[in-house]
Amino acid sequence: MTSESIYQIIDSNRGVSGIIIVFIYIFLALLFGYLISNYISKLYMDEEDKTWLYPLSGRVTNFFEKLLGEDKNKKMKFKDYFLNLLIFNAAAGVIAFIAIYFQRFFPFYDDNKMGLSLTFNTVVSFLTNTDLEHFSNPLKLSIFSWTFSIMGLMFLSAATGFAASMAFVRGIRNDDGFIGNFYHDFLVSLFYLIFPLSILGAVIFILAGVPETLRAYIDVYPLFSSGPEKLPLGPIATFIAIKYVGTNGGGIYGANAAYPLGNPNWFTNIVSYILLIIIPTGSIMALGRVFIKRFANMLVYVLFTIFAITSLMTYLSEFIGIPEISALGSYSGNMIGKEVYLGLAPTVMFQVGSVFTSTGAASGSIISYTPVGILGLLINLVLNDPLGGVGTGVINIFTYVIFTVFISSLMVGKLPEIMSIRIGSREMKYSTIALLSHPLIVLIPLGVTLLIPGVMETFLNGHASNITNLLYEFASAASNNGSEAGGFLTDSNYFNYLDGIIMLLGRYLILGIQLLLAQQFAFKKPKSEYTRATIDIGSPAFGFMLFAVIIMIGLLSYLPVFALGPLYSWARAFGI
Repeated sequence: MTSESIYQIIDSNRGVSGIIIVFIYIFLALLFGYLISNYISKLYMDEEDKTWLYPLSGRVTNFFEKLLGEDKNKKMKFKDYFLNLLIFNAAAGVIAFIAIYFQRFFPFYDDNKMGLSLTFNTVVSFLTNTDLEHFSNPLKLSIFSWTFSIMGLMFLSAATGFAASMAFVRGIRNDDGFIGNFYHDFLVSLFYLIFPLSILGAVIFILAGVPETLRAYIDVYPLFSSGPEKLPLGPIATFIAIKYVGTNGGGIYGANAAYPLGNPNWFTNIVSYILLIIIPTGSIMALGRVFIKRFANMLVYVLFTIFAITSLMTYLSEFIGIPEISALGSYSGNMIGKEVYLGLAPTVMFQVGSVFTSTGAASGSIISYTPVGILGLLINLVLNDPLGGVGTGVINIFTYVIFTVFISSLMVGKLPEIMSIRIGSREMKYSTIALLSHPLIVLIPLGVTLLIPGVMETFLNGHASNITNLLYEFASAASNNGSEAGGFLTDSNYFNYLDGIIMLLGRYLILGIQLLLAQQFAFKKPKSEYTRATIDIGSPAFGFMLFAVIIMIGLLSYLPVFALGPLYSWARAFGI
């Protein structure tokens, strides 16, 4: 069979070719995650001096440590570590707020205006690595605000997340009662991992034709127009590099990755996808060298099973569409709100990868997805982005693992241990609180909002769609994802302040509980090596149990809302 005939067979069945593309994207995530995993494992094991970037990054890190008056050998317990994390982040947030709200007093100002509530929401959003944008006009922010405030918070939030994961892994790995030095971990995360990858990504994007300039805009003259229109520009290549590397997701353009200047072709789409998923995947794989290889492999199998299920679920639902559209003839999938130059499968895979991590970038109009298509995205959101963001994914999956070990041990009468460390009542209490906090942060505001007529009047669609869009909004904020379905007026005082509070709780409340959990492990010495009296956390049976726990805890809390929202819309669309 010739290559031409193979192409004709695949092209004649767009569904098959789309499924192949889905698995190609999944393979790329695994491949590049594996390539970087050994490097990340050295950072987790405090062996940054053994990395090839040490001669340069080591000097930069030492310089800033001396500037801050910090010593990497000055170890911190939970209270000092988390308090310094909060103070450092709060100081950055205040500086960014001042720079944006008073941007008329800073360079590159050109009649850029942003109100108080929107400024609060924007600063909190980028500070918490959420990057939820309640504005679509990039000219609301000056070039100085974009580069100094927004881009600065992108680097800070990503480095904070990875630093927290270093502390969490160190708490399990060590038994001296300390979880590290926040400032050292932050600088290592920034200059050994995030900054170098961002530079590489920016160079690739520039070579691919993405703009890079300090000009805020250029005037263009559309046909049949009475005057010029402003085409927003700026340091786009640099911005989108850290946007993906840091799993941030916010964009200068309201259309995000669907805007041609930010994602001009299939090549930049694949590069963007690889950059947003490489660190979260590599961090999970790195646990194989830090702890047990079979354990890390099990985590990869479980997480990427969820990725494959939600990817196929979303793609096939978009390919099948709904009867009213597919009955029109000449149908090749629900291309409403999708990127034509990319095609259905690449657009969907970018979006699923974006919500599978905490990136939240958008390659199309999410509100245009079919009910089951948007449900596929929502499943990842309510699971708190299973693969997580930079660093946070490692911490999130460990809370599920600890809960699963305890439940499994009770079921079979074995000792609840992980990495030869006994799991006690405090560890269970903190992991349970961390897991249950997420649905509470989402569902309580959802229920309250549905009872406020003045707020619900701004919604554009029917009742079921309103519930779906509102669930997506709050789940995205609580998961620090940042993608948005829309369908209602988001830029209002109510949603600006409420989403801001949800983002702060989703980031710092849950992160604080998880670091407190790490502190409990840091006080414990390993009891023994693995024996038959303990659960084998690398076995397929434990992987199946972990998968079941993730599904039960993550999805059962939201089943009533799913039934009233996307499932009801799906049933109506298919006449069930």
